[in-house]
Amino acid sequence: MKRNSLIYMAVASSVFTATVVSATEFRSSTVRALGMGGSNVASTTGVDATYWNPAAYGFFGENDDSAEAKSVDNNRLSEKAWGMDLGLDAGGKIFGPLDKNTTILKSLVAPSSIQTTNLTGSSVGQTVAKVAAFSDGISSLDPSPMGVGAFADAGTGVRIGSYGVNVRGTLDIGGTVVLDNQNAKLDVFNALLGGTVPGGTPSTVPVSPTLYFTDAQRQSMYQGLTSAAGGLTGPEAVAVITSYETTLNANNPTNIQPQDAANNLVTAATAPGDITKNTTKWALRGALVKEVGVTYGHAINDRLSIGGVLKYMQAELFDYQTDILATSGNTATSNNGATETSTGFGLDLGVMYRMPSYQFGLSVRNINAPSFTYSATGYTYKMDPQAKVGAAWMPSPDFTLELGYDVTKNKGVIETDESQYVNFGFEWDAWQIVALRAGAYQNLAQSDIGLVTTAGLGLNLWAVRLDIAGAISSNKVAFEGKDVPAYAMASLALSSDF
Repeated sequence: MKRNSLIYMAVASSVFTATVVSATEFRSSTVRALGMGGSNVASTTGVDATYWNPAAYGFFGENDDSAEAKSVDNNRLSEKAWGMDLGLDAGGKIFGPLDKNTTILKSLVAPSSIQTTNLTGSSVGQTVAKVAAFSDGISSLDPSPMGVGAFADAGTGVRIGSYGVNVRGTLDIGGTVVLDNQNAKLDVFNALLGGTVPGGTPSTVPVSPTLYFTDAQRQSMYQGLTSAAGGLTGPEAVAVITSYETTLNANNPTNIQPQDAANNLVTAATAPGDITKNTTKWALRGALVKEVGVTYGHAINDRLSIGGVLKYMQAELFDYQTDILATSGNTATSNNGATETSTGFGLDLGVMYRMPSYQFGLSVRNINAPSFTYSATGYTYKMDPQAKVGAAWMPSPDFTLELGYDVTKNKGVIETDESQYVNFGFEWDAWQIVALRAGAYQNLAQSDIGLVTTAGLGLNLWAVRLDIAGAISSNKVAFEGKDVPAYAMASLALSSDF
């Protein structure tokens, strides 16, 4: 059993096929949005509109002094002729029963280490203990979706009027334990007796003088071991049960109750497949996506604008795997951490509608579903279309209250990671000097993380604006014996708006 700490970069889930497909969530990437709980589709105000809603570019630097135009310019977009920014954010999350399963997997012995020949005296007891502990551990693994991930974004951009250019890099890393539930059967006959049946060929289970098991438990084991799944003959089953019972009665090396011992023996013998062919392994996979985007927005009238972003994308993928159970003594890793790079294009579209004190937005990212494949394993990083809507109330140019919602359910870098956020946040830009922000968001697709609360602060230093923001989940999870937040994120940005 590999006791590598990197197992904690893993998640117990279903068996991965040859063509695993994943993507990324619609995260609160950019500092103002993070401070406002990830709600920015309707009220985005700067260069980061490239990410949140490119339609805002149609309203930047408007030369319209009409009463109608002024009445709907809720957040002073007409005053923004040009701008630039530099931003960075990073975070991580853990979901599901990660600590429970990794603890079990770390404690399991490799099936190949269980002695199967020349079993006498204490070696029989040791084998009984290992068989019982292994089958008990395998059966107690929780197959619920769970995982751990880390992510980071860095970008810079410039906008002039209705045009913008943006350079952005996104790193997504996810871990998983690939459980092979189809090959879990231990050959208990060979494991306990080395293939040698003691004298006698009884067809039923005799009453053992040790009486560790009850008659009902012995009969249950006999039926399980001689079933089609168990695969033993009557004499072989009797020999295994007798050895198991005698050893447990004499020493009880696993300190387990008779019913648990009986269940473990039957589980080990009647599980599907062959444990020597088990492919349970941990996998670390992800992508570094670098993109250059050109943004344009067009105001159809004072109230309605549309916009789009054309992105050239380069994705560097990795898919790293290594054996956990070492069923055949094999602990080799695959791919050795090698990466593969491919390129493509992405298209984002946005719509924004304004009326006095209210704004509404729709943003659709990666509408053409760009995808990138790691050919060595078939792992595909497919960026499916993501749609998000937002509605904002702006009673004054200095106060914003916004609600956002993911129309689409989005998958993360590993298949078991799903997200669909509802977001809420506000901003008070006091005298255009200090911006106070707060908000929250909830993942409707998975409940493990719980409510994520956010806060942010912006300082206007005239030529430069400094913004910071952070987020932390209400739920905590066990990680290496400690309770840690299930989700956390932080962001920092420098920008100029004129």
